[in-house]
Amino acid sequence: MTDALAALRAEHVNFGKLLDLLDGELALFRQGGSPNYELMLDIMFYMTHYPDMLHHPKEEFVFAKLARREARLRSAVEELTRQHELLKESGAKLVMELEDIVNGSILSRQEVEGPGKAYVDNFRSHMDREEGELFPVAARLLREQDWTAIEEKIERREDPIFGRIAEKRYAAIRDQIAREASLPGGR
Repeated sequence: MTDALAALRAEHVNFGKLLDLLDGELALFRQGGSPNYELMLDIMFYMTHYPDMLHHPKEEFVFAKLARREARLRSAVEELTRQHELLKESGAKLVMELEDIVNGSILSRQEVEGPGKAYVDNFRSHMDREEGELFPVAARLLREQDWTAIEEKIERREDPIFGRIAEKRYAAIRDQIAREASLPGGR
């Protein structure tokens, strides 16, 4: 397996942590509690910037190489690429709704809870499909020169949450992840 594929998998683990946090805040809705809207907004701001702008395009380079190499993968590649766009759209909509709440607009619970839960579920399902269907094939079929070509096409940027130095905006998220990691059972 290449370093690039290992990096994609590691990013999925990180995205899963953020989806867990977001899901925990959404659960407060269901329990009648008060979620931390700023934390939710920071999570979604990240999700609509790092995965949508850097992670998904890298996957799409991998998937395009796979589709050229194996015609039978074309429909899966097309569907996963379409899902990237749908996740981007639903994430941007959720950001707008959370910004409205943070800025004092009152929205109904359903305007945030339903779309938020759908986003979490769709993102998790999407990652599971990538890891189950295309990542193993990529590890088997793509050669070192393919990975080199993919690496040359992508923008390099430090992960603003999980990188060596987190951006100030995301300090609350890192703190929350650390707190939850220290709980018995990891959460």
